[in-house]
Order: sequence, then structure tokens, then C-alpha cells
Amino acid sequence: MERLTQLPITKAEATPAIASTVLDDIKRPIASHGFGGFWFQGIANSAYEDYRENNRGNLLTRRTLQSAAGVLASSPTVQQLHQQYLARVAATDINFGEALCLKSPYCYVFEEDGQPNKAKKLFNRYGVNTVVSWPLKNFASNAWSGRFTLLAKHDYKDLNLTGLEVTLKQAQMNLFEHFHDQINPYRQYKLFNQTAIKALEMAATGLHNHEISQELHITVRGVEYHLESMRNKLSASNRANLVHIAHQLEII
Repeated sequence: MERLTQLPITKAEATPAIASTVLDDIKRPIASHGFGGFWFQGIANSAYEDYRENNRGNLLTRRTLQSAAGVLASSPTVQQLHQQYLARVAATDINFGEALCLKSPYCYVFEEDGQPNKAKKLFNRYGVNTVVSWPLKNFASNAWSGRFTLLAKHDYKDLNLTGLEVTLKQAQMNLFEHFHDQINPYRQYKLFNQTAIKALEMAATGLHNHEISQELHITVRGVEYHLESMRNKLSASNRANLVHIAHQLEII
């Protein structure tokens, strides 16, 4: 099994051609702090509370939060590790929920009751001994933030954390510039029907339902259905409020 030392950066299937260069530019300064790989994703600011509540009526359910959508990995190996973590470990791992709290960095706990847990066993197979979740505020949005999950073969005490926050902020700016829509958690997970989003975008410009139906080649009743579905999912009180919330979440 390939380990995380000197992992190559390769272009993810769903990212633009520039992804390889952007990720490479990000990996080098992060590696100077002792981390051999990472994945990055947008996290809704409500994710921690939504996860703890575990309410199926929430827009972001536990199943949704455990999706691999919107994640950028530093290499195919890290992408594979992340997918295996979600499939085999995350549902019962104490670290998953705690890492959704965006108040401060979080170092994964690898022992429970004095015994190695499933997370430790999985990460160790990839040569990872330390995992740090590092949240970063998104100053352009009050709805969601960014988060790096940093992977290291070294123990936490041996890592160089001096200036890491600055390094990660610059890295996040680069990712936001190139992959904003792919990172925004409210544009992931298949939360909304794409036709519904298009209908809402048109409604936001002031088009009436019959005009939207002509543009989208669906019935007026179909337009009403899509907009009502969006309104219910976002708990909007009316059409204007729906447009306002959608703008806040950067869905449109």
C-alpha cells in the first residue's frame, strides 16, 4: 500500500486542467509544516449542530455530511483513503462529528478505552500517525467555511505549526478562486434538483412562472413545484425570502 511520504499531485477527474498546478502550489508549503497530504472541503457552519441533532428533517443529515462530494484531495492515494474512511469508519468514529466543529483545530483521537480505534487502524495502514482538522473562516460567507484535514506520518508534537494558519489561509484563497462552486457545501450532495436551481435563478431576475416555464420547457405547474420544493428545503417564508436565502448560501 502506498504511503503518504512524497505523494504525487495529480488532476482529479472532475476538476479543470488547472487543478494539478493549483494543488501542487498548495501542497509544497503545507509539506514544509510536516504534512504529507491533505483533503479540503467546504463545511456548512451549522454542520456540527446538524450532526449532533441527527434530525432527518434537517437539510444536512448525517448521511449527507458523510458524503464525499465537494472534496479536493492532494493525491489519488489521499482520495482513496478519504473514501475508505467514509465507507468504513466515519459512521461510528468519534472524530467525524468533533471535526465538524469549526471553532478551533482538532487533532484526531486514535485510542478509546486504551485501545486503538478503527480510525487509527485505517490511517496507520497508509502511514498516517496524525490527523488534524483545521477550519478556516470564509469571510465572503456567513453560511459556510473551509476545512483542511491534514495528514502526517509524524507525531503531533513533532510537527511545525508555526505559521501554519497563514499557509492554510493562502491555500484556501487559491482553492476558493478556482473551485468555489465545487467546494460550496450547499451546491453538493445533490441537495437540490438542477432544474429547480435554474428556475430559482430565473425567478431571482424577476421572471414570472410562465416565462420560466417557456425558458425551461416545462409546465407552469412544474415551475411551481420546483420553487415550492426549494422553499420547503430552505424553510423560506415566501418567494422573496427564498431568493434571499439562496443568495446567502451562494446556491444562485
